[in-house]
Amino acid sequence: MDANFKRIDLDDKVFHRRRRRKKRKAWKIFGIVVILMVAFLVWSTFSSPTSVLHNVIPRAAGSDIKQTNDRVNILLLGIGGGTHDGPDLTDSIIVASYDLKTNDVVMFSIPRDLWLPSIQQKINAAYTVGLSKGGDGLGYTENAIGDVMGIPIHYAVVLDFSGFSKAIDLVGGVDVNVPDTFDDYQYPIDGKENDLCGWKEQQMTLTPDQAKQLNVNPGPLKVYIDPTGKVATDSASLDFSCRFEHIHFDKGMTHMDGTTALKFVRSRHALGIEGSDFARSRRQQLVIQAFRSKVFSLSTLANPQKDFGLLGTLGDSLKTDIPQGQYLEFYSLAKKVKNTQSYVLGDLGGGTSLFINPPLSDKYGGAWVLTPPNDDFGVVKQFVQNAFNPPPSPSPSSTPSLSPSGKRVVK
Repeated sequence: MDANFKRIDLDDKVFHRRRRRKKRKAWKIFGIVVILMVAFLVWSTFSSPTSVLHNVIPRAAGSDIKQTNDRVNILLLGIGGGTHDGPDLTDSIIVASYDLKTNDVVMFSIPRDLWLPSIQQKINAAYTVGLSKGGDGLGYTENAIGDVMGIPIHYAVVLDFSGFSKAIDLVGGVDVNVPDTFDDYQYPIDGKENDLCGWKEQQMTLTPDQAKQLNVNPGPLKVYIDPTGKVATDSASLDFSCRFEHIHFDKGMTHMDGTTALKFVRSRHALGIEGSDFARSRRQQLVIQAFRSKVFSLSTLANPQKDFGLLGTLGDSLKTDIPQGQYLEFYSLAKKVKNTQSYVLGDLGGGTSLFINPPLSDKYGGAWVLTPPNDDFGVVKQFVQNAFNPPPSPSPSSTPSLSPSGKRVVK
């Protein structure tokens, strides 16, 4: 009898141990989903995700989340990372504002070439400047961009695009509806940024005859020599086409792996209308939305191995000042979203922009930049407030006019 009692007690322990393991496994998967939501709901349209976990959160959303005037403002920064030039420069800057009363979201994409007088650099360098001052860069960038927008930034997320590419592969790729066919013949190849494409760089002492032939002064000079012995003195005149590849995308639904998706969102020299940073911002949003849809599909959630892989991949590529204890509340907020309005501040449609492109000058370090008219960021702050408080619904007898976004509305 004692033996039987011991066996029953042992079986009972095994049963409870297995049940605890299942619970831990379930919460790990849920935690991964929440982390992904926190990172990517800011990029996407904040629409409610389809998830088998939608009834888990027991307490009211927003109870501990920082907010001002019933709004939670989140900054998302996308960086190149890795071996890219300027790995901590923010290629993408998005501010998302969640209205706790209406559950509506307004999103603003800020052009990376916007000149920021407070740092005397483009706004995409704010995170790097913050890091150089010994901080994590997040708080510094929140303050800088909050000053531009005229609103406090409560939280920030920094995402490394290389990790994002790996994450796309882990979920089996994404399906993206490409808006326009385009070609980019100058997409940089990783690792070949400084490739001399067969030329060799060396120091030479030019004789008067050699200098005359090259139209330079005689004496010591750094030159470039190709395999045939041809000499050049200016690298700008050389053919460095081996550093680049030709990428092409056709209009329509396209399945993309991580590498392809990364090329799609980072292309900067496309021919035609897709060759602007504003078009690139829109492409980034398309891929993020496709990725989020794949992550929250039942097939992905049902595969713990993919979930754990995503967590490990993004763990090295994502930084945030959102406390872990608030992940569940952010997830709950995402479920309640009703409406979303998105703006690309550099291109509001119909040829309308909040910014101008001033002539090159020493004032801006000789760089191509964007600034608000008369360097007055009041126009940006007013636009933000107008977006938060849109005009009332039109009546049938109203007359059309232009909204802050440049679109025709009725007052």
